[in-house]
Amino acid sequence: MFKYDSTHGVFKETLKVVHESTSEINGKQIKIFNKRDPIEIPLGDYEAEYIVESSGVFTTTD
Repeated sequence: MFKYDSTHGVFKETLKVVHESTSEINGKQIKIFNKRDPIEIPLGDYEAEYIVESSGVFTTTD
């Protein structure tokens, strides 16, 4: 989905899947979590700069 984005076009830089939960973009590893409940994600274990929630499940700030 990232490589072939319908809005931004084809990502022309280096993109590869390292493991089912890790991708690598231009040499930088990106951790991916697949948890329905955000409390299950160990955010304290990572120096997260950005967090993307894209399920559409959460429709309020709470």
